Amino acid sequence: MLTPDERQVFERDGVVALRGAANAAAVGELRAALQARIAASAATLTPSQLADLAKQHEFAATWGPRVMGAVDDLLGSGRWELPKAAGQVLFASAPTPGARWDVPHSVWHLDYSAPGSARTLPGVQLFVCLDRVAPRAGGTVVIAGVHRAIDGIRRRAGDAWPGRSKDVRRELHRASRWFRDLCSTRPGEDRVGRFMAGAGDQVCESLRVVELTGEPGDVHVVHPWSIHAPAPSCGDRPRLALSERIRAREG
Repeated sequence: MLTPDERQVFERDGVVALRGAANAAAVGELRAALQARIAASAATLTPSQLADLAKQHEFAATWGPRVMGAVDDLLGSGRWELPKAAGQVLFASAPTPGARWDVPHSVWHLDYSAPGSARTLPGVQLFVCLDRVAPRAGGTVVIAGVHRAIDGIRRRAGDAWPGRSKDVRRELHRASRWFRDLCSTRPGEDRVGRFMAGAGDQVCESLRVVELTGEPGDVHVVHPWSIHAPAPSCGDRPRLALSERIRAREG
């Protein structure tokens, strides 16, 4: 379940961390299996080449009752599709220690559409750290608070608005200088200071870019209309994390 404070953070930022929420034993088993597979390969493995390992673990047993309860709180008990497998292994990109980390300017996207006709949340996206994910070590980056701007856009657009990822990005790009600048680069700009400090603008008020970091078993519950992107890894190990998109049942 979500505490009142956690629910408030989710409503405000569109992302809330549930520290140590996942099943520690399942997380440890999956981490060990992934590390062994990666160590035995001479090449960087894609998520599809690691997917069979996650399929050996059930969703409920891996994520645990606290996460299941949090999804119930947000979508309603019995009103969401329960995945069978633990989830999708995220790309374990090889780290580049010593490289300069920066806020990415490309590949910002939504995994769920945000149509004008939506009356309830279409789902939630979950991320779990299988190993320690340190700051600037490849954790997914999310625009905290952007779901509120997107909700306003889709309501003003009306029921016919499809709200696909490209539609949302195009409208934000048109209306918000903050988002336009996020999706471009300028020589010498302090992107970390600009986009992770929570400035925003009139359309995208009080936004900031946050990294999904944490210790093994830490879970991030993310609003379906939170724009996110992959980030470079300047850590000392491959980022090991799992994600799953929870879909609300129609009707």
